Amino acid sequence: MELPKRSLDAQRETAYEGPRGPNLHAARDPFADVPNPALYVPREASDRALRDLLAAVERPERPALLLAPPGHGKTLLLRLLAARLPAPLRAVYVPNPVLTPAELCTWTLGSLGSPPWADPVPVVAAYAEHRAAAGGALVWLVDDAQLLPEETARWLGHVLAHSKGALRLVLAAIEDERGKTLDALGPRVRIEALAKPMERGETASYVLERLVRGAVRSELRARCKAALSELHEASGGIPREVSAACSALLARA
Repeated sequence: MELPKRSLDAQRETAYEGPRGPNLHAARDPFADVPNPALYVPREASDRALRDLLAAVERPERPALLLAPPGHGKTLLLRLLAARLPAPLRAVYVPNPVLTPAELCTWTLGSLGSPPWADPVPVVAAYAEHRAAAGGALVWLVDDAQLLPEETARWLGHVLAHSKGALRLVLAAIEDERGKTLDALGPRVRIEALAKPMERGETASYVLERLVRGAVRSELRARCKAALSELHEASGGIPREVSAACSALLARA
């Protein structure tokens, strides 16, 4: 099923720009708050979580639920997962899950380059079936999934159970009271490898590798390297906090 394409300009308007909008500072700051897979620095926990996610997507009987506290890299891992899925699997990233089923399908079709449809739900189902006939599937990657409305969670659980693998679901969430609505999805594969912050050595590797990839000047790299112990203590090893502290340090240069 080939969906009608919107104009190139319209597609650009909905291109992914990160959870907080476009960030021009990212072009020169390797610690900018934009989940860029090119800046991913492997560590044992994140690599294990990524392997678990890839394995869960290949077994579509249950949705995969990536659980971790804020700032631990869930969004980046979803973006990395999208980049590493096998070609027949088409990922659609959903940054804002506060959507009805029809709104979710409208977002999905827009991400696929389609113009609006009066009734988007059967169009998404037909597209997923078309991909499945060619050995693929449509994979929803839902961020901040603890905010998913119960109605939408229940609908997702139903359509996944009846899609025969044509539709697959990966969610990233914080485990708190709001996340109880996810029970409406039914059984899930819980992935919690990302829940722990970085160890001291992992923080050092994270900072130094990003400095190299960002082609940061040697004197600025030396400044960050000298502050590694302080950076780790202040951030608690939480990747987002480490990045924010490094960004501030570079900005003062």
